[in-house]
Amino acid sequence: MPIKSQFFPKEALQGQDLPSHVLWSDLKFDTIKIIHSKSLALKEIYNVPPKDFIVEEETIIVKKVEVDGYLGAVWSTKILPEKASDESVEFYFILNSDVLEKLSFSVHLFRPDVVIGDIPVKISVTTTKGEVSPKISIANLGEGTAIIDIDTVAGTGLQKHYPEFVEKFLQEYHKDIQVSMARLKKNFREYSALLTTLEKYLLEPVEFNKETLGAFEDFLNEFVSVLRSRQEFAEAVIETLAEAVLRNSEFANFYKFVSEYFNSIANEKMLIRDPFGFVSLSKEPATLQLRMQCIDLLNQTCTPITLPPISICGDETGEISIFRLFEWGKRQK
Repeated sequence: MPIKSQFFPKEALQGQDLPSHVLWSDLKFDTIKIIHSKSLALKEIYNVPPKDFIVEEETIIVKKVEVDGYLGAVWSTKILPEKASDESVEFYFILNSDVLEKLSFSVHLFRPDVVIGDIPVKISVTTTKGEVSPKISIANLGEGTAIIDIDTVAGTGLQKHYPEFVEKFLQEYHKDIQVSMARLKKNFREYSALLTTLEKYLLEPVEFNKETLGAFEDFLNEFVSVLRSRQEFAEAVIETLAEAVLRNSEFANFYKFVSEYFNSIANEKMLIRDPFGFVSLSKEPATLQLRMQCIDLLNQTCTPITLPPISICGDETGEISIFRLFEWGKRQK
């Protein structure tokens, strides 16, 4: 067969770039015609001179390749109204108006779709047991993992705080990170600027907005590249991070809480950026209003969701983690 190799991704997150290629030999043609779905757009094309291809809506006409036997392309995808969609690309190798070879590709594009279902007007908590009734229902009705930031709305009653064991853990963690990073900067002076940025991200959570997420992604790409190229540096960084967590005096309590968190939302394709937020409880009802922001694994944001105010009280004074107010994976009625 003249077609020796072909590649197009079978699935991808909406918004993700898609690489593709076709390799051939002993194939004479005067045109390669490419027809693609509206949700795809040509971002880059390889081995084709700029003057030798034309883009016309969903059609690309390639008149000539620089080196016979290869055509590469990168496609951009859109965020679609549908949470999942199957899109197509077809390559036609044409000679004198006759189709000599036809290649058909299909890609499944998906995205997470976090939906809030039942929102109770009142929530009651058995403080000692941590039992919540009723809960706020939440589900990811799409595909792909959603990372969710949950916070209290400023100036609206109860505000998110960290419990004592988390505060102590973070205090020790911050101190250990600062000391360890200073040591790493001394031992790896050539990466001092990179380590300063890493320290900032380790101590301050990334905000879910386009500017900060873009900067974080740029840093992450550079950091991963350095780790891959310098094994000694990678091992030192991993050891530093592990020590900052494992030697912490509150590690046991921290580990128990994290285990409970993961068991609560397991297999629901949802993660909380900061699961350590708590709200205070008393016998007197108080107002709680939550605001949620989601991103996917490409750091693409969705529309923020602000829940209506909820009255919440406990059978006695105490506190409860915010993630336990939700029933994870429950779909809308």
